Amino acid sequence: MELRSYGVKTVVLACMMLVLGFLSVMAQTEQEVKYEKFTGKIGPYAVTLFVNLEYADEDSEVGYYYYNDRPKTHFSLKLVEYAAINAKGSMHLELKEFSPKGNHTGTFDGQRELRGDGFDGTFTNSKGEKFKFELMQQYDD
Repeated sequence: MELRSYGVKTVVLACMMLVLGFLSVMAQTEQEVKYEKFTGKIGPYAVTLFVNLEYADEDSEVGYYYYNDRPKTHFSLKLVEYAAINAKGSMHLELKEFSPKGNHTGTFDGQRELRGDGFDGTFTNSKGEKFKFELMQQYDD
């Protein structure tokens, strides 16, 4: 009886440790995601964009953005193309925008300045309308 009791205690303790370890890994993973923050405009609209291209593959989700007047409505961003650095110190970056419902609603097509802090180009919405976008990277203190 004592051996069986000891076995149950061990199993319960092992399960608790497993759950705690899993929760710790989840929290650590969320903290490790370091987004670059950009602010600026798409046409006349002020936006804030967060992107992490460190381990990005084509068609993977790399961030999100929101219109500053609607900060709780996030549009997810998937990588289309991330081209090599050119002689000017910039790279071609194309991102697809997806609405909170998962619909493809626009595309950012532009240049990410690596010697500077900018990301600019043309945003095309789902209606085919084109807007210039200009974003500058923001650094936390």
